[in-house]
Amino acid sequence: MTPNIWHSCGQYRIEDHFVGKASIVRTLFDRLEQIVEGFGPVNVYAQKTAITFQVRVRFVHAMPKKRWLDGHIWLKRRANHPRFTKVEHLLRRDWIHWFRLTAPEDIDKEFVKLLRESYRIGEQKQP
Repeated sequence: MTPNIWHSCGQYRIEDHFVGKASIVRTLFDRLEQIVEGFGPVNVYAQKTAITFQVRVRFVHAMPKKRWLDGHIWLKRRANHPRFTKVEHLLRRDWIHWFRLTAPEDIDKEFVKLLRESYRIGEQKQP
């Protein structure tokens, strides 16, 4: 923890994000985590309002809701997918793609490809 900064850090547990949520929410998160871990080493940790996936930098956030899983992935281009609810252009080549997952089949082959692309951004390796 760093003293005298504008925000405070805390100790959060992944499990706490699923208290009072439908079981499908944990199922969706576990599937997302399993897929991302299949790409290579990744740190998954809880923050106050989200669960973060990080290699060298953060590239995916998951926010468990009552009956679904919201989140976003970082890409270096604008992409389209039926699960995307909003796309934000941040900087020259940085795009945040917000998603909502409600069923396991929402994580289809194209979504997995986008997750892999985001993972590579998290590695911060040159193309």
